[in-house]
Amino acid sequence: MAKKKLEIDFAKAFAELEDIASWFEQGEPDLDEGMKRYERASELAKSLKEKLDEAENRIKEIKNS
Repeated sequence: MAKKKLEIDFAKAFAELEDIASWFEQGEPDLDEGMKRYERASELAKSLKEKLDEAENRIKEIKNS
């Protein structure tokens, strides 16, 4: 069975990623919490990249039609 692709709200995901980056910049983070946030940031970054790739492909399709 194919894995269903989750739709993300680009603006909300980007804002969450920025919040995680700010948390890391604030000083000495807790290691366990840092690992959880790093994992979440990785997931967000992957989803955002996929969304941007989709948009780029769609733009190329529009330009070539």
